[in-house]
Amino acid sequence: MNNLFSYSIEANVSLLILVSLFVLAFRQLSFFRLNRFLLIALVSFCSVVPFLKFKTDYVDLNDPKTKSNQEIALQEQLSNSNTPLLIESEQQPNLWDKLELKKILAYAYLLIAVFFLIRLVYRCLKLAFRLKKMDFQVHQGIKVIQPFNQFNNCSIFHYIVMDKNAIESHEGKLIFAHEAQHILKGHACDKLYIELMCCFFWINPAIYWVRKELHRLHEFQVDRAVGECYGKTDYASFLLNLTQQHQQLDYMQSRILKNQNELVERIDRLMRNLSPRTKGYQYLLFVPCIFVLIVSFSFINPPKEKITALTAVKNGVKTIVLDPGHGGKDNGATNSKGLKEKDLTLQACKMIQNELEKEGFQVVLTHSKDEFMMLKDRAAFTGDALVSIHFDVDPSNTKLPIGLFYPKAVELPKIQDQSREFAFRLTQNLKNQGLSTQKPVESHSHAILRGAKIPALIVSLGNINTFSDTLDPQFISAFAKAIKTSLSE
Repeated sequence: MNNLFSYSIEANVSLLILVSLFVLAFRQLSFFRLNRFLLIALVSFCSVVPFLKFKTDYVDLNDPKTKSNQEIALQEQLSNSNTPLLIESEQQPNLWDKLELKKILAYAYLLIAVFFLIRLVYRCLKLAFRLKKMDFQVHQGIKVIQPFNQFNNCSIFHYIVMDKNAIESHEGKLIFAHEAQHILKGHACDKLYIELMCCFFWINPAIYWVRKELHRLHEFQVDRAVGECYGKTDYASFLLNLTQQHQQLDYMQSRILKNQNELVERIDRLMRNLSPRTKGYQYLLFVPCIFVLIVSFSFINPPKEKITALTAVKNGVKTIVLDPGHGGKDNGATNSKGLKEKDLTLQACKMIQNELEKEGFQVVLTHSKDEFMMLKDRAAFTGDALVSIHFDVDPSNTKLPIGLFYPKAVELPKIQDQSREFAFRLTQNLKNQGLSTQKPVESHSHAILRGAKIPALIVSLGNINTFSDTLDPQFISAFAKAIKTSLSE
């Protein structure tokens, strides 16, 4: 539900911004067809832009194209210890991460949208069944049916609703020509699409303005086409004669006349010269605006649910916190077979958990499914020790020894000393289990180590390119035994 809430906020804000730009810069231009397609494109873009997520929360230190000076220095430090580990960057907490009200709002928004959608489907089906049962007359390849209910002098998809006996009259010919243009130009599809979007953007006043503006553009487009065929003056006189006719119209209708203010504007647009082609360059204003929206919403990930720090209940039992590196939107490294580091770390932690629990340890996972957690929340768990599991990435596909990182220059010197002692003790026990290891490395660049309140390590289990989808149980068993021994000493 949090993703839904974030989606609705981003989509509706985008729509408000782009529609405002359209009103200010393009509404008065006479590029009716272009403006029609532009409005539909803007609504479509706003419904899609929240899905355009780009990863920005870690840097691949092996890619020289993305290196800054700071990153180069950091890579040199890591290279000296043969541990090309991906750094997980801390993110700032979002205000909505602290609130649960968003869940209620998300459910309410979704339920209302579903209600409007069901209502739209019901009305469309009801109208379709009604049209199917009605008698029609084919005129110039278009089906003409008699007026019914509130439908009169309008078009409904491939039908024209008007008095069949009036088709051959001068006024009837203009009405038929007008509605035939709506059918030929596919305006009904625009209306159905925008009604569908109204169901999803129901809370946004901009979508209702777009619906009204589309009708306005449809009429301008048709008026010009009919005026060129029958003469602008004759057609303008026809529109003036309709001011005395009252028409009660449905939301799906293609309306010939709405009110006198609309009539004045339509006649003015009919008689006015078209905007010069050079005005079309104004549409380039949308390029920076759309770019800003993509950067704003596609590089800022939706807020995640609140994570509560877990206080371990010891009761004389050793408690170890296992942290599967990465997760959710953060894939970590990916090997040549497409295996993601986040999947492998989660699998490894669950296997280690099973082994340690057999030995009587209490094991807590910071997250037990594929989800993203902020590093400060992962570091907030308490127990006897925290071990964050990762994998190195080396394109040479060579096996790498297990690497360990412990915190440096943290706020609690005692935690730093305990972590260092734990790291060297674990290194020795890993060697006793026959596993290849590197010398532990102190690190200030890993946020989960800086924020830990208990002895904490980051452990890299080797080169991800040398692992398959399933980890070796013997390897995991040996690793778990080394942790057990290290915590028991």
